[in-house]
Amino acid sequence: MNFIKRYGMVSGVIAICFCVVVYVVFTTHSIFTISRQINYVAEHPYKAMSEINKIRARVFEMNTYLPIFISETENNLDGIRSVLRTSCQENEKSLKILDEIYLGKKEDLTELNDALDELKKALIQSVENSENNKMDRPAVQKYFDKEIEPIRVKTDTAIQKVIDSADRRVLIIQESTEEKAEAAILYAAVIGLLMIVIVIYAYKLRNEYLINDELKRQQKILQDALLVAQKANDAKRDFLSRMSHEIRTPMNAIIGMSAIAFNYLDDKKRTADCLSKITFSSKHLLMLLNDVLDMSKIENGKLNIRQELFDLKNLVTSLADINYGLATAKGLSFEIVISGFKDELLLGDSMRVNQILLNLLSNAIKFTPKGGSVRLEIRMLRSASDKIWLRFIVKDSGIGMKKEFLEHLYEPFEQADNGIARKYGGTGLGMAITKNLVAIMDGTIEVESQEGAGTTFMVDLPFGVSKVDKKTAAEMEEMRVLVVDDDNDTCEHAAVLLKGMGVNVDWALNGFEAIEKVRSACEDDGRCYDVCFIDWCMPELDGIETARRMRRYVGPDVLIIIISAYDWSGIEEQAKAAGVNAFIAKPFFASNLYNTLLTVSRKPELGFSAVGNKETYDFGGKKVLLVEDNELNMEIASELLKFVNLQVEHAENGKVAIDIFRNSKEKEYALIFMDIQMPLMNGYDAARCIRSSEHPAAGTIPIIAMTANAFNDDVQAAFDAGMNGHLAKPIDVEVLYKTIARYI
Repeated sequence: MNFIKRYGMVSGVIAICFCVVVYVVFTTHSIFTISRQINYVAEHPYKAMSEINKIRARVFEMNTYLPIFISETENNLDGIRSVLRTSCQENEKSLKILDEIYLGKKEDLTELNDALDELKKALIQSVENSENNKMDRPAVQKYFDKEIEPIRVKTDTAIQKVIDSADRRVLIIQESTEEKAEAAILYAAVIGLLMIVIVIYAYKLRNEYLINDELKRQQKILQDALLVAQKANDAKRDFLSRMSHEIRTPMNAIIGMSAIAFNYLDDKKRTADCLSKITFSSKHLLMLLNDVLDMSKIENGKLNIRQELFDLKNLVTSLADINYGLATAKGLSFEIVISGFKDELLLGDSMRVNQILLNLLSNAIKFTPKGGSVRLEIRMLRSASDKIWLRFIVKDSGIGMKKEFLEHLYEPFEQADNGIARKYGGTGLGMAITKNLVAIMDGTIEVESQEGAGTTFMVDLPFGVSKVDKKTAAEMEEMRVLVVDDDNDTCEHAAVLLKGMGVNVDWALNGFEAIEKVRSACEDDGRCYDVCFIDWCMPELDGIETARRMRRYVGPDVLIIIISAYDWSGIEEQAKAAGVNAFIAKPFFASNLYNTLLTVSRKPELGFSAVGNKETYDFGGKKVLLVEDNELNMEIASELLKFVNLQVEHAENGKVAIDIFRNSKEKEYALIFMDIQMPLMNGYDAARCIRSSEHPAAGTIPIIAMTANAFNDDVQAAFDAGMNGHLAKPIDVEVLYKTIARYI
């Protein structure tokens, strides 16, 4: 039925087009025919009528006026002959034209020609007779009536025949033209009616077809929706199956290691090992949860990006702390290199940048077999007065990816194949989240990968630049520094930072070159370097041996600092014996270099130190108020706070917290930790009541949200309620202590 309707519509359209074409052809032909007939009339009958009327007029003039001229002219017969001759010549011209265009019988023209010739001879004879016999006007008129008039009548009869023939031709053409016009009008009316009928029929078929097509479209939408729903169910089923495996794996470790720890309570080393593995598994479980929540927020359009000041050094240090241990435990080399810029304080969302890089680095470590390498490079692409674009390059020598899979890399729940999913684990959400985060931050992400040859990700992100003034010490302007590293980018980056401080800097790409530079500076120039930064891991001659040989030339006064990738405990004693004074972690940051050189320039009593070691915290027994309704969470938080020498007082809800605070002394509490979801009064309302109270410390005491409400909206709600900060549960111990240090 649908085919018939579609066929009827097409046939109707074809019929309309055919009718239009036929109508246009017929009308054009009719117009052309009428135009041709009009031209025909103009070129033949009309022109013939014009010429024959000219002849008739001349004949009339000669017959009318010639007798008068003959009778009245005083012997001016030569003039009369000239006029007569001219008139006859004009008649001959007209006859010649008629001979070309006349469409009647040729005998008519022959008869007319003979009559005109006879009339011409008679008129000439009349002039000659007048010359020989002087006649008055009556005599001339009598002569003309008798001799000339019969010839004139004969001539007029011949002229009338030609005129009648031309009239008949015009009438025939007129009738033919009228017939053509009537036929064209009739055909136009018929074609018009036919087209109206066809249009109505086609319109009816079209409406029926559109209704049917809309029904089919709705069916297709429903089928597609069903297919999408089935695919979504399949994806969710696979996701839940995968998540079940992913969640049960760390949960098994947590439960199993807890059971083992209970059986080895007297064995501190074994218990510590169990607790370490429980901590690692707990963080892995939290990462899985965060991925699921982030994907949900992205799909619902609720993921927001914050613009706040952050220290790139802290971000990179955190990435190094997390990934260096994972890489070395797997037998991989791990390196972070920064080059091309000096700014450390940037404006952006450090948490999301950290999440992007953690996803990429964890994947690089996960999919790189033992003996491989993972490298993070941070470079400047371009800069403006208040903005900078950085490129983060994560490169590994791992298993790589097939070209076909790269097209689906950023789709949720996608992994290269089930074998890889089983072997390496993962939710399949990490790259989808990464791609969305990069897009939300107005950045770009690109990937290059070859199966069996590793993968390289390039992420370009914009940041605001802090306007904090950079200071340099006058003592550094005379300082000479040597940087030794086999990585050219590291040397160039260090040189940029040091030259920005006014320091005179050289660099060398291996130990032998460095030793020669030191020897030349001390012996030939007589001016040794003040500080030598030496990379520990260099080919042929490592940093410790380079330092040992340098000491032969520089003596004990030059500061030698080993550059190391965050873990120097294994070489500390050996380095001390070689004459190394301190360690500094890669990558270089201006603040670390500045503080180190400032210490050197002011000539302290230098002992062996490690620049950049993790901080230890002791808050001197200050008192904090912990507002928490869950007993287990209260116990955990209390113990963590007591570890750093804090006194903890507990309030089980917001109402109790307000009463305790109002009855306290002005500086009794250094800080308040506030849970959000609590009975009687939640944390937001409690914070507002504290801020609006008449207590002397109401406007100054730091209030930190400590809650499982971890979305950006929750963070903003805490600030809106008058709180100073936000800590998400489960508690990150290092973040907790750094937050306390910021306010105490």
